[in-house]
Amino acid sequence: MEKEIKDGTAPEEEPADPEDVVEDEVEPPEIIEVEEPFVFEEPIDAAMRERDEMKALVQRVQADFVNYRNRVAVEREEIRRNSTRRMAVKVLDALDQFDSALDSERPRGVEDSWFAGFEGIRRGLLQVLSSEGIEPFESVGDQFDPRFHEALLTAESGDVPASTVLNVLRRGYKMNDDVIRAAQVQISTAPASTEETEESTGE
Repeated sequence: MEKEIKDGTAPEEEPADPEDVVEDEVEPPEIIEVEEPFVFEEPIDAAMRERDEMKALVQRVQADFVNYRNRVAVEREEIRRNSTRRMAVKVLDALDQFDSALDSERPRGVEDSWFAGFEGIRRGLLQVLSSEGIEPFESVGDQFDPRFHEALLTAESGDVPASTVLNVLRRGYKMNDDVIRAAQVQISTAPASTEETEESTGE
């Protein structure tokens, strides 16, 4: 039987032995991994790279087209100039014949109207050449230049420096800045010295 409670008070409980106290095990809080939001970095980067590559390709195509168009324009102009040059050479041959006829002594019995007609044809040929940018150039008094002149004759002269053009035997022509036919000329040479002249005379 239980002990009687004296004095109406409950019996005091003895403190528990610390060794007998079992601590409640506290579980660590559960760590919930939160997934990072999905970001479309790789597809966006790929799209931007593709855009840049396409842009660069379009620019290259445009540049190639511009270069092609310029090259075609240059080639067409060169073809046109070559055709004009070939035509001009043929016309110049005919023009030389008119010049020779007009510069020669007029035969007796030939009316002046004939020569006037020749002169009109000559002017017409010159106008045709001029419309294509072809003009004769002067040479008398200029220094000999192999780009513009073809020396056929020489003559001693003490009045002008050596290699000065004295006479034009056949006129030269230019198309804009290009020489299409050099002028055939006579150029000066330095006169022989007095000693050389005396030696030549003594011999």
